[in-house]
Amino acid sequence: MAKQVIQQLLAQGRVTRGWLGVGIQPLTMELARKFGVNEGDGVLVNEVFEKDPAAAAGIKPGDILTRIEGIVIDTPNRLSRVVAGLLPGSTTKVEIVRDQQHLVLDVALIERRDHTVMTSLPQARTEAKLGLDVQDLTPGLADKFKLRESRGVLISKVEPGSLAQSEGLHEGDLIKEVNRVDIGSVGEFSSAVSKIRRGETILLRVLRESRAFYVVLKYSDP
Repeated sequence: MAKQVIQQLLAQGRVTRGWLGVGIQPLTMELARKFGVNEGDGVLVNEVFEKDPAAAAGIKPGDILTRIEGIVIDTPNRLSRVVAGLLPGSTTKVEIVRDQQHLVLDVALIERRDHTVMTSLPQARTEAKLGLDVQDLTPGLADKFKLRESRGVLISKVEPGSLAQSEGLHEGDLIKEVNRVDIGSVGEFSSAVSKIRRGETILLRVLRESRAFYVVLKYSDP
């Protein structure tokens, strides 16, 4: 990579780095079980940025990214280093696992770029078995919690000492999926949760401000 940096400085006077356009997280044992893969066999895509290379190539949240140009991707840091070392404008082969099926996608990289009103709460519904209260998302709540979304179920309270709290869920987090199924209302959330039996785990895709992530909770009696 050092040689490539020197070549870019000589040719362009600056360094450019590739950009894929995904949010990722480590593939823990609990997440690996939910997605039917082995722990550490890739990284989990939790968000795909609209109009960026990954979205154009068909990569989706819930995909397991395993290799780029044949290089094994086993940690988020490895992914960042590998993609940063690729030239913007180049087409790279990205290997993923989706629903336990292996896919190879061609992704045209672009240049990396830097990212960086109070309202009363409507009636919330308590989901005691998960240790949290949820409510429908309104425009006012989306603005309050800096969410650029119109669908989902908002966490309005997390019970102290609950599994939800221990897994890092916060008030203002937006639940987008339950066990890989899109959720748009409290009714849909309750219906999805009601199908989970005692002792089973539940996979949530959660949005916090502009970042998405997956979390696994174990369903138990209140």
